[in-house]
Amino acid sequence: MFKSCLVVGAGNAGRPVARLLNYRGVDVTISDAKKFDEFTTRRQGRLKLLEDEGVKLQLGVKQPCIDEFDAVFLAPTIPETAPIYQQVLDQKKEIVTRKTISDIVNEELPMPKIGITGSFGKTTTTDMLTHIFKAAGYNLYQCSSMKWNLVSEAVVDDIIRGEPKGADVAIVELPHGTLGLLGELDLDIGVITNLRPEHLCEFGGSFQKYVDRKACMLDASKTLVANSQCGDIMTYKRDDTIYFNFQDNEELDLEKYAPLYEGLVDDDGKYHIKLSENGSDDIIDIDTIAHYTYENLTAAIATAMTYGVSLDDIKKGIANFTGVGGRMEYIGKYNGVDAYYDASYGDQSVRQALEAIKDENLIILYDNVDSTTVRDKKESGRVIGDYANIVIASGYVEVTNTLNMDAALELLGAIENDDVLKIAVCTLDEAAELAMKYAKPGDIIVHLGPDASNSYELAKERMIKGLEIGSKRYAD
Repeated sequence: MFKSCLVVGAGNAGRPVARLLNYRGVDVTISDAKKFDEFTTRRQGRLKLLEDEGVKLQLGVKQPCIDEFDAVFLAPTIPETAPIYQQVLDQKKEIVTRKTISDIVNEELPMPKIGITGSFGKTTTTDMLTHIFKAAGYNLYQCSSMKWNLVSEAVVDDIIRGEPKGADVAIVELPHGTLGLLGELDLDIGVITNLRPEHLCEFGGSFQKYVDRKACMLDASKTLVANSQCGDIMTYKRDDTIYFNFQDNEELDLEKYAPLYEGLVDDDGKYHIKLSENGSDDIIDIDTIAHYTYENLTAAIATAMTYGVSLDDIKKGIANFTGVGGRMEYIGKYNGVDAYYDASYGDQSVRQALEAIKDENLIILYDNVDSTTVRDKKESGRVIGDYANIVIASGYVEVTNTLNMDAALELLGAIENDDVLKIAVCTLDEAAELAMKYAKPGDIIVHLGPDASNSYELAKERMIKGLEIGSKRYAD
């Protein structure tokens, strides 16, 4: 291992790299063109933590000097045409890569690992698997975006605190950003929940580039478990892929990508899992799981059974699962109106969340989708216009402490349904309070948007505060 390293870029990739290398005894300096006060309050807190642990901060420096360092990590946002790339090559510095970081994490997590990626459903599937493996008696290490919206930072934080020590199995959610750093983990089982054209603003609008990022799961996984929907998109490249499918999935070529595990729901609303090896149906009767999580349930069962967990332990684990925070989470009843809190914001994930309640009168509170990156407001607006009676969009972003009303107005302007009442406000608590003015008993209020994941507690507190104030102000 090199003795010193310059981490160029104090963003979402650079921070966990700097912290992990420092933990492993490397003399680390992290450099960024931004000055300290140009970072958000939350990011400043992370930088202070790095400094407290011994990482040197070199901020406000546009052209860092690499001469004194043995190795250099260059953030993915730095273009290859940047002068520093040529300097690294000319001076023959060791380049810290995704493999470098993955190898370190493999050493820190020596137990069998299950990694879950996909466009949506990752967190729910991870949480279901956590309940299943705990019910089966495993000493488990788990990490998902519920700990920290940047899972790579959460994994590094857990390693430093010693949380994974003594675990029999590790279950880790792997969003596309985390795969950028940990895409070469040694996974006993890799899981792909689905592949949809989401988050494309981060890949220059290219679905292929997005798929290419997820494709590192193909080489990282000893065994690959994937939705049949992924077949033609990516997983055809591994003919040993174990497929699953849920009946509500779109029309698929189930002969070409035949599911070994198939989830079904009968006329009485009971969930079944069909194992194609023996043609039998095993019934899992669970009343507490919302219908929209059945695809995730199918993924979790397929993964657990592939690992060797018994169906009895799977049933015990799922019986303890009551839902994931920020995934159609029930907030309560206010003046006869039910309120839910959900983190969905893209086409497919929003439709999946709202399908179960689409015939009700819906008031949707939509926070700013441009939380940690720029996203497609027009797509979001068109989708929610298919479901909502009223849409109240807010411009404030909790994770960055910024206000951008243009984003809220762009979203509202994309709603094509002229019958939808559209309102723009600054904050989520204002939106929730105003929703109570228009809500009637029997209506449903649903929060949508990434703040429910990126700033789970803060956004939830804002929503509840607004609902409480509004229910008093507009009580009959």
